[in-house]
Amino acid sequence: MVQPVSAAEVATVMAIAHRTGGAITVRGGGLSSNCVADGAVMLDLSAHLHTARLGGDRVVVAGGATMGTMLDALAPAHRVVPVGIVRHAGFGLATRGGFGYLTRSLGLTLDHLVEVELVLPCGEILHLSEASTGDEADLWWAVRGCAPCFGVVTSAVLRTHRAGPMWVDRMMLGLDALATYFRVARELPRDTTMGAVLGYSDESPDEPVLFVYTACASRDETTIARARTSASGVAAASKNVLYRSEMSGRYLDGLPEFTPPGRGGEEPEPIRLPVPGEPRGSFFGKAVFTGPTLDSDIAEALAAQIHGAPTRQCRIDFQHSGGALADVDDTDTAFWGRTGEWNVPLNAIWSDPYDGAACMAWAGGALDALAPHTIGVYSVEVRPGFPETGVEISAAYGGNLRRLRTLRQTHDPRGVLAHYPL
Repeated sequence: MVQPVSAAEVATVMAIAHRTGGAITVRGGGLSSNCVADGAVMLDLSAHLHTARLGGDRVVVAGGATMGTMLDALAPAHRVVPVGIVRHAGFGLATRGGFGYLTRSLGLTLDHLVEVELVLPCGEILHLSEASTGDEADLWWAVRGCAPCFGVVTSAVLRTHRAGPMWVDRMMLGLDALATYFRVARELPRDTTMGAVLGYSDESPDEPVLFVYTACASRDETTIARARTSASGVAAASKNVLYRSEMSGRYLDGLPEFTPPGRGGEEPEPIRLPVPGEPRGSFFGKAVFTGPTLDSDIAEALAAQIHGAPTRQCRIDFQHSGGALADVDDTDTAFWGRTGEWNVPLNAIWSDPYDGAACMAWAGGALDALAPHTIGVYSVEVRPGFPETGVEISAAYGGNLRRLRTLRQTHDPRGVLAHYPL
């Protein structure tokens, strides 16, 4: 492992790997397991390259910073960049997508990139932006959706937005409201997102629940009232409303977790990375994009899936997108899936090793159920070395894949970054 203190040191390591036939992986925030590979040198950017600095309406973020670090730098000026639903994601999120509570109103995290400092596999340092021309313009296109395959992002500049508190409504319902949730969510205006989780809570020991998380970015009371009415419409479809509350808070720190509350509405523990040596379970995750076609049939199928989950930690998330996501065309950046209405992460989680095979099979069953509605795959959850990896890559990059592969052959012919599948 190498912990560089500058882009120049990153360039030195990359040049050595390029010359000697070595392989490199990159640790940014440390959330992705793709930062580890046998036989590869890990570039750990988080040790020294982890700052974020606001200047006007732009923020300069080092490649080892987390999204939480960036938001902390923006908070005193009441500015934001749309990110995911947790603070500890790193630059893999910023360059490969970024789905969260502001996607519908502001777009993906990667849509806010203004400039990227990229160290190529050969060790050359480039500064890419809309002003780039020729081959560098192609790389500017590629890093917005597929950066790990082309180089190491050592810093980036992102656009920010002025923002106030967000209004949030949370409720736990029976699964009988799932079809209504699908219908109501897709009719919402772009300033309101309605995410959901199919999972388990101590409030319902024997039955899975539908957790609905409605967030409104507008401060207009009429708009908030509409969001509240929409949430009430979903609640009315269930015979079993276990919990409901509303609040306002600062994005992202002041908002509750995207996780079903516990007994009596007890707040769940924040999602965090385990510390070294701490007992940890196992995780198998996939994420697919679906269109606005989710209906009563898929609601019934997914209800059966969560009922049959091998462990109570398994869950199916619905990160509501649409809206501003589609303001950019699929071919304008390397990111593919702009027509999606939901990003659907499937999380199979277990502690007992004997549950592993059943949990992985369960995730496969959920993917099969979603297949008729699936329009793409979120590349963040694509792992190398699985039988399905090739199919997932094709779905993740769609019509952009051929161009990406041609560029990769040009810029990494020796496979310095080959651990990242393409």
